[in-house]
Amino acid sequence: MELNYWTSRVNRRVALRSTGVGLAGLTAAALIGCGRKDNATSAGGDAGRLQDVSKGVGAKVAETGGTPVPKDQVRTKAGLYEGPVPASAAERNPKVNAKYGGTLKFRYLDPPRMDLARTLSCTIYMTQALVTNKLTRAKLGPLADPFNVEIEPDLAEKWESPDKGQTWVFSLRKGVKTHNVAPLNGREFNAEDVVQTIKLYLEGSQKDVFSDITKTETPDKYTVKVTLSGPKNDFPKEVAAWSYLYMKELIDNETLRQEKAMGTGPFIQKEWTKKQRSVFTKNPDYFESGLPYVDQVELYVQDDANSWRAGFKTDNYFEYSGTNKQQFADVSAENSDDMVGQTSPVSRGANVNGWQYQMKNPIFKDERIRRALSLAFDRKDFDLANNGGDNQNPEGPFSQSPMPWPFLYDKFPTAKVNGPWYQFNPSEASKMMQAAGFTTAKPLAMELQSFYNKDQFSGVVIPGINNNLKEVKLTWKDLDNPTHVTLMSTRNYKDIIGFLWGPPGYSMDQWLSPFYNSKGSLNYGSIEDPALDALLLKQRAETNPAAQKEIWNQISTLIHDKVYQAWWPVPLNRNAWHNYVLNYRPHGLAGNYLCYANDQSRTMWLDEGSNPGRA
Repeated sequence: MELNYWTSRVNRRVALRSTGVGLAGLTAAALIGCGRKDNATSAGGDAGRLQDVSKGVGAKVAETGGTPVPKDQVRTKAGLYEGPVPASAAERNPKVNAKYGGTLKFRYLDPPRMDLARTLSCTIYMTQALVTNKLTRAKLGPLADPFNVEIEPDLAEKWESPDKGQTWVFSLRKGVKTHNVAPLNGREFNAEDVVQTIKLYLEGSQKDVFSDITKTETPDKYTVKVTLSGPKNDFPKEVAAWSYLYMKELIDNETLRQEKAMGTGPFIQKEWTKKQRSVFTKNPDYFESGLPYVDQVELYVQDDANSWRAGFKTDNYFEYSGTNKQQFADVSAENSDDMVGQTSPVSRGANVNGWQYQMKNPIFKDERIRRALSLAFDRKDFDLANNGGDNQNPEGPFSQSPMPWPFLYDKFPTAKVNGPWYQFNPSEASKMMQAAGFTTAKPLAMELQSFYNKDQFSGVVIPGINNNLKEVKLTWKDLDNPTHVTLMSTRNYKDIIGFLWGPPGYSMDQWLSPFYNSKGSLNYGSIEDPALDALLLKQRAETNPAAQKEIWNQISTLIHDKVYQAWWPVPLNRNAWHNYVLNYRPHGLAGNYLCYANDQSRTMWLDEGSNPGRA
């Protein structure tokens, strides 16, 4: 079976399961050699412990002035770190210590097109992050808070609201040049580009971000004033998440917008060879003085996990993500001279962990069926097999819902917050299926299809549910990435599809309304729930933080109770990079270089030495 980044979490324990090892045997096998600590069985498991380790990392202000630090203070010391890796002395003062030149190499997933208004996917986001900008952006890198999002200026140098959140005025940077390529030809970016992008997104996949706008004005070519239907204090934060600005020449030419990426960004798209690679070169006219530091970024389509690992070892890819504790340690041993390995809990909401029902299908309107499949899925077993037991604790492993847990809880949660349908209870599941009219002799036949988590679905989830719940017969269909993304965007699937959320939201509303509101543009499951719609509107309008949090808890209870999707425990983030690559960090909420955090490329640099891709 082919392995790729999204499918490689399942390790040798899946083989044990497929040969008939039961839960007890699998549990024992999973714990052997994992090096688990006694306190890992406390509430929250290792994830909770590593959250505590992370306190105080990031959230610092860059140093200015001075002289370059000594060579031995440039790089972060190689090794494995528990919790986010602190900034090196050089990274605390990039403007003094950064070096110019070289090629930054990485692997990526093949994008279906270049238009984020048509398809909301990290595959497209990754390109747009290099070639264009937003009004505001998240602060990322070694000085950022790893569990929360702080926004900073991008193409808007400042913003303000004169009326407590209903009107927002964005003051744009002056003199920003577009890429000197046709049809932009190096003209000046202006307010009209913002206005046209808003119109584009209102007709496409990001209409939820801008749907509250009742009026858009441009007092001059450097000012954009938007009036909303009601107060929305998080609006500047929401446009920072994924709303890259398209220049009006691309907006006017839909065909060009699908095939070419260009804008105001730090790099210029030089090549896009579909299913092979993308190449970006330094933009000599980029508006942020002194940036970018590297001359070129090369991204290669590579789905095979072994090839990725080999490429990391040979300096063909600068970053690597581990699948389990032992494998991460093995890769560290292979790259002991320069690998920095960071292990920390995921703080975002669900992304590709679990599955989604097609609510247009009459079968799934019966909540007993949705709940039964969730009850027949052993999440403790899955956490052991897939994650090496990262989330084991007496209350059961927490399954990552779309609502980022740091917005709701002070500590990494447990299965208790997921509610009754996330407990393993196959006998109750069987009763519910029989009450819905299905038997072992006449099971409900369904197809589950996905690109993401192929091994998990085909090797653990589907065999497990079929074994635990004889009243269903789940079959598997393997998809490629563009097909999966397109099926989700068009809602054109019949039964069940691998869960796929969009880019990370920087506000709770952004994690919820586009996906759950009956009219949400990203409502991939065709959910229509009046009670949920009402709660979504209520939380958006609430200005009292405590009252808003209480509404969020009601929403969390409802979506877990209705089981429109079913999620599973996610592994700890295990991200590694070569320490000759400076000023890069994965972010617990925003993501890593592969998805939603590669706009750090403009501030990353390569130290002297190890990378053969350097000039």
